[in-house]
Amino acid sequence: MEVTLSKESINTAEVLCTKYNQTLVESDIIVPDVKPDIAKILDVNGTVSMTQKNIQQDKAYIQGTVKITVLYLPDGDVVGRVKSLTATQDFNHTIDARGAEPDMDLYAEAEAESFDYSLINSRKLNLRCVLGIGAKISKPSRLAVAASVDGDQPIEVKCEKLRVMNTAAYANNQIVLREQLDLPAGKPAIGELLKITACPVSMELRMMEKKAVAKGQVNFSTLYSADDDKGSIQFMEHTIPFTEILDVDGAIDDMEGDVEYTVKDLFYDIKEDNDGEPRILSVELILEAAVRGNEVMEIAAISDAYALKGDAELNKKRFPIEQLIDNSTGQIPIKDSAHTPPMLPPIMQLCNLSAVPKIDRVTVEDDTITVHGVIDSNILYMTADENTPMCSFKHSTEFSKEFQMPGADRNTVCDTKVMLDHAGYTLTNGGIDLRFVLDISIKAVKTGDVELVDNITLTETEQPAESCIILYFVQQGDTLWDIAKRYRTTVEQIKKENGLDSDLINIGQQIKIMPR
Repeated sequence: MEVTLSKESINTAEVLCTKYNQTLVESDIIVPDVKPDIAKILDVNGTVSMTQKNIQQDKAYIQGTVKITVLYLPDGDVVGRVKSLTATQDFNHTIDARGAEPDMDLYAEAEAESFDYSLINSRKLNLRCVLGIGAKISKPSRLAVAASVDGDQPIEVKCEKLRVMNTAAYANNQIVLREQLDLPAGKPAIGELLKITACPVSMELRMMEKKAVAKGQVNFSTLYSADDDKGSIQFMEHTIPFTEILDVDGAIDDMEGDVEYTVKDLFYDIKEDNDGEPRILSVELILEAAVRGNEVMEIAAISDAYALKGDAELNKKRFPIEQLIDNSTGQIPIKDSAHTPPMLPPIMQLCNLSAVPKIDRVTVEDDTITVHGVIDSNILYMTADENTPMCSFKHSTEFSKEFQMPGADRNTVCDTKVMLDHAGYTLTNGGIDLRFVLDISIKAVKTGDVELVDNITLTETEQPAESCIILYFVQQGDTLWDIAKRYRTTVEQIKKENGLDSDLINIGQQIKIMPR
């Protein structure tokens, strides 16, 4: 007779592969006729955005753009001792992923790891950007696992607790921000925009029924040459807060969620104020907001069983279930000092601190996960040297963060993310005091198949009745479940007969088993 089991459905995702690749994006720039010749390159930097990602048979395809800004010293007697060039280069990258299929899920990230250049001549230069591309391909599936025995049947079951995290909602939304940014009082009017960067920061995300309320801000840094005889270099910062309601199919109230913002496009123009002076920076920013809603399910699934009367034949099955150990976030305040390299002139004014945190490695010891990484900073500053009015240099800051996660061991797989929440600085006589605040999120999972009972067949046979009390002495490795299964009784009955308040037993302990 087949025992009727109550089964529960769970959504899970089997990770097919995780990949990390590097690719080189290269382009040549011709200086426009309206721009002066290049005498010296001062700084090369930029941003990366992905425009498309999809999976085909055995491959994943990533497309995007790299937007690069070049600051340089012009050749000859030119008003404004610093000029800029901008370039946009598309890229395509293919990731080999054997077994990948179009209906699988692809999570991908791309970041600029380094910029380099070669000055071919005063009107042409070659730009190179090394991109780091990380991708994870997973196969969503729906599993039915046995959770309990239906009805009053002489079957005892042992259940294993499973904690599964499933991405139940995913959506890409566009956010358009338009703002008129006024120059701070005391700053000279804008002559020429040299460089403008926008860094979006997530402040809060709240999931609702098919919606998400996203709060954040965009930090703008603008470098420009003044509208005066000398074209002096000026720097200013602005912050634009935003609150948006985003469409997220599958989202429910109080679901765990996270959002990642990417700058898709940035348009800007110089406007005149009421006095007719160019003192307003008009910006239009298009953000892509990738929202994920995570649903945590906790269920108990049957891992073993036996019959109190008769014989029970168990059919076990291995289920590919990624079990969640813990999902945690942490914040790290970091302080460091940077110093101008000896070959560069001293700092008169710092113009821009561009900082990118990266995770190098994750180490797991018993119950402790440690995230190790580095913050790569590009420091752009003005000098008092007329021949070299602007310089830049790079600085690296190491960081680490421990997470206490009971159950984590060397077989634990960690999905980690790091975001820059704040970057600040103070100029000192000895250099620059740097201050950072990082937000780190980590999802620790136990991978591999879980063996569970899929069905039970009960055969009724005559069992000889026990006529005497059994005294059993606990052996190493014994559990109350093992003892109850061996003598066809129940754990609760043994606890009652022996006055036990918990399932804890010790080696050598005497257990009394009464006849049934």
